[in-house]
Amino acid sequence: MEMFGFMIQKRFELCRKAVSSSEPSVLEGLVRGLLIHYFFHVSDKGRLEIFDVEPGAARTINVLTPTVFRGAGRIRLAPRTVFGVPRSPGNHSCSYVESRTPDSLIEIGDGTVINNSAFILSEGASIRIGRRGLFGPELQIMDSNSHQLVLERRSLPDDDPRPVVIGDDVFIGARVTILKGATIGDGCIISAGCVVPPSFVAPPLSVIAGNPARVIGKVPESSS
Repeated sequence: MEMFGFMIQKRFELCRKAVSSSEPSVLEGLVRGLLIHYFFHVSDKGRLEIFDVEPGAARTINVLTPTVFRGAGRIRLAPRTVFGVPRSPGNHSCSYVESRTPDSLIEIGDGTVINNSAFILSEGASIRIGRRGLFGPELQIMDSNSHQLVLERRSLPDDDPRPVVIGDDVFIGARVTILKGATIGDGCIISAGCVVPPSFVAPPLSVIAGNPARVIGKVPESSS
């Protein structure tokens, strides 16, 4: 056992020296690539559905930073959905996307970019995200409370999940939390750190901020 420990120590020392002598940008890309492949390998890949694919186009998704996909339900992704932004905080941390129960659904539309460290969880209702969204790091979206709220039943799953709908062209800042039943209209902006409460409804082109969230303005429809 002592010899085994010595061998492991020597191997770690060799690894440390190799890391120290490597060109940083090359090493960073290699490590991030390894993490991406690891988390995708341990994902429930059979649950992934690629939809809205043009005839003859490859059925692929773009995972640029570590992301794991889990669950017994459906995860439907358009082929130009992007997970992760390498030049952004948390680019080595793992995003977590789970369609937990057999009747759960997560659907993300074409051209939507989800930054690093996202947490998206469906527990029996659905989470539908439109096209061309731009979402900041540490986003959280849930269609349930995960647990019931009554004290003596708090260890049980939420028995009232509600769908979350996020429209097209929505811009979401960093560290935003969107809770069950929320509806975000097309073109909205959600400010950083905002907590969108259950069943909140934002009309199209709303500017949303605060905890709890409220509509504080309107997005101009054009730059002119």
